[in-house]
Amino acid sequence: MDRPAPFALLKALPALLLLVAGSASAAGWNMEALVGTASPTRWWDPRTNWSVHAMYEFDQMVLVGPGIGYEGATAKPAGMADAKLQVRLPVGRQLLPYLAAEAGAALRPHVEDTWFLWRTGGGLDLKLGDRSCLLVEGGRAALSRWYARAGLLLDI
Repeated sequence: MDRPAPFALLKALPALLLLVAGSASAAGWNMEALVGTASPTRWWDPRTNWSVHAMYEFDQMVLVGPGIGYEGATAKPAGMADAKLQVRLPVGRQLLPYLAAEAGAALRPHVEDTWFLWRTGGGLDLKLGDRSCLLVEGGRAALSRWYARAGLLLDI
C-alpha cells in the first residue's frame, strides 16, 4: 500500500536534519529539540508534543529553519513538518527573551485529515555555555490551544 505524499515528506525530513547536523559545512546551523504539552484554551487536558528543528543562525539574534515533530494535542494526533522563526530580544546577557513563530502542516495518513499548523509565542533562552542554550517557551497555537515547551538549542 502506497503512503500519501505528506508521509514521504515527513519520512525524508529526519534524513535532511541529520545531513545538516553531520555536514562539515554546517557553519551557522543549530539543532533545537523541544518537548512539551498543549491543551485547549477552555480546560486543562494536556497532550504531549515534541519537535526538532535545524535552525540557521543569520546573526546572534535571528534563527530560522525547518523541523519535524509530533502533535498529540488534538483528537487526531499527527506528525508535523513546519518552519520556525525565532528572534531574540536584545535584553540581558545570560538570559535572553525571544519571540517565536511556526507554520506548517500536521500530517495524517489521509490527505483530507491534514491541517494547517501554526504557533506564536515567546520564551526565555538561558545560555549554558559557548555552544548550548536551555529554552523555555509558550504561547498560542492552531485549533484554539495554548502550549508550553522546554528543550535545548545546540550549536553544531
